[in-house]
Amino acid sequence: MMTRMLTLALSLAAVATPAMAAESENATVEVRIDDLDLTRTADRERLDTRIKIAARSVCRSGLRGTAERARQSACASSAIEKAGLQVARAIAQARNGTQLALLMIDNTTR
Repeated sequence: MMTRMLTLALSLAAVATPAMAAESENATVEVRIDDLDLTRTADRERLDTRIKIAARSVCRSGLRGTAERARQSACASSAIEKAGLQVARAIAQARNGTQLALLMIDNTTR
C-alpha cells in the first residue's frame, strides 16, 4: 500500500483569558508527526509527549506567580484535551495509509 504524505494544519485552541489575549500575541507551535507511524503504540506515545510540550509552550506567557501558573496549567490542559479529536483523526488516517506531516497548536480562543 502506498503512503501519501499530507500536511495537516490542525488548530488546537487553548483557553486564554481576555487579559492575556490583550497582553500577548497569538502563538502557534508545529508538532511534527511525519517521522511517526501512528499505527504503532510507541509512536502514539511520542505524539502525546510532543502535544503536551507544545501545549505548555503556546500557553507560556513569561509571567510569574501562582495565579499565572494556574492559568498556564489550565490553558495547557485545555489544549491537550481539544487535541484529542484531531489526534484520533490523524491515527485513523495513518491506519488507512495516509501519513500526515504536522499538527498545529495555538493559544487562540474560539
